[in-house]
Amino acid sequence: MDATIHGNSSILPNAWLANARAPATLNRQPRDAQGCNYTRIMAGRNLDKQVSHRRGRKHREARVTARAGHVGCGGGRGENADETLTARAPSNGRPGPYGARDRRFRFWIDYQALSSAGSADLLERALRAAGGVKAGGPPKTDPATGNKREDGVFGYMHMDAWDLLWSVTAKAALAADLLRKHQMLGIIPGLLAVSRKTTLVRSLRDLFGEAAWDIVPRSYKLPDELDEWGRWVAENPERDTGLWMLKNNKQRGTGLRLVRTSEAFTVCFETVPRPDLAPGVHLYRWYLAQQYVTKPLLIDSRKFGVRVWVLVSDAAPLRIYIHSRGLVLFSSHRYDVEQVSSPQVPGGEGSPSSSPAPCHVTNYAQNENGDVWSLAQLASHLGLAAWGQLWRAMCRSAASAFAAALPRGAEVLAEVRPPPHSCFQFFGLDFLIDQQLRPWLLEVNATPSMKVEHTDPRVAELIYCQKWPAIRDMVALLGICHDRFDERAPGGPTKDRSTPEYALEELRRRGGFLPMLHLLPHPASSTTPSAAATAGLLRPLPWSPADRALREWCRTCREYQRAAEEVPYVGG
Repeated sequence: MDATIHGNSSILPNAWLANARAPATLNRQPRDAQGCNYTRIMAGRNLDKQVSHRRGRKHREARVTARAGHVGCGGGRGENADETLTARAPSNGRPGPYGARDRRFRFWIDYQALSSAGSADLLERALRAAGGVKAGGPPKTDPATGNKREDGVFGYMHMDAWDLLWSVTAKAALAADLLRKHQMLGIIPGLLAVSRKTTLVRSLRDLFGEAAWDIVPRSYKLPDELDEWGRWVAENPERDTGLWMLKNNKQRGTGLRLVRTSEAFTVCFETVPRPDLAPGVHLYRWYLAQQYVTKPLLIDSRKFGVRVWVLVSDAAPLRIYIHSRGLVLFSSHRYDVEQVSSPQVPGGEGSPSSSPAPCHVTNYAQNENGDVWSLAQLASHLGLAAWGQLWRAMCRSAASAFAAALPRGAEVLAEVRPPPHSCFQFFGLDFLIDQQLRPWLLEVNATPSMKVEHTDPRVAELIYCQKWPAIRDMVALLGICHDRFDERAPGGPTKDRSTPEYALEELRRRGGFLPMLHLLPHPASSTTPSAAATAGLLRPLPWSPADRALREWCRTCREYQRAAEEVPYVGG
């Protein structure tokens, strides 16, 4: 008999089937009101161009030694020959003296770890514009063969080769405890507490208890909370929407199955083998059961999701911003709550491989050439009052999610101990809006795509005009330039970035980012267990004296208050 990893739980009865109707399509939505000419801007630029590594020379894979803090450097030179000649770094891999002729910094992007070849195109462009030279990170696939490289392709293997590393969480985390004080890393250790579907739910529930279900749909970890899930369904039939989304931790809108309550407690026991496990040992397929929002807000009969971008510019003290641009991503089919599973999948509804019907899916990766709006178009459609209400609610939910990550985040940072102010992270948050204009946070993506791709040039232009300002403003707000990495420069790595004075400098570089620090629980009401309990929190938050000083500054700084009150496209 096959063994199943996890545990045993009781099975509840099941039995109903659903009717299905064929989906319909919708006309194109109007173009972005921003008036940005993507076709003209992109003319002459080949953002997908990648220069392959020289034939016959292999980068040796380095052995990472955490305590030594050094690895063998397989390539500190830029991949563009012209840039390398003018921006070669010193042989010791450190920035040159302040005022030297070389005024560039080195960045490494782990393209092979990203979801697609163009996932970091806009980031690379912004870093080059800020004075960066690409030091490494071979393309997603070899231009000639379409194959990935296997020999030392990730930045953590070449710690002396870069000043800034951008990678996925799993790869970047391997560099976190090896960082030198002049380096920057595009993840914050510990924020995995919100960037996985299961940990997001657990973090919110651990801090807010039942109030977590005002931020995310009611959810249960599988199989650990299977009995609790069954009890809630049995005791609350009037609150059960009748549909549950089963999820695993896959990205890009995959790893989902929509099921009716009547069959959910059978389907959740599906298992899958894995090559790295012993023969006959299976894993449960589903990690999370989440109540489905059956009454979403519709536009022209179609469901949509909202993608916004959040930047955590530092974790100690915490500083957090949300960008005023974003995307409204439409399902490719008219919404039909009765059509549960995709009719195109072999086996149909009830098959282990069944996926949700297209009318339920708004993820861009599953609707790459679907209809897209900007936030300005959504604001115009809803009206300014309704849009202002929705925007503020999304900001509150986003801030609550990152507050919930603080306890685990502080533990991880204490273990890893990266240099002060060396880590930042850029997130993509996905919201579903219901008919009551309540935003439901569905996912926090730790490596949002920066790709601009669409068959319709007008929609590609719209996507570009939302993504590019967010990436450009991130680089500016973080102060990324040569001086940031030069120990002798006034703004170098030794600069104290924990003060309100620096927070004001950062605020003035924010571009389209809006601050959210004031939306977090205040240290005065959340640092001790008793204060946290009074504020309705289940646990205290690990605020430092620097966090306290920063929050008091927020209360008294008029410039911060004006920025915090802004609502995109309202009154502007």
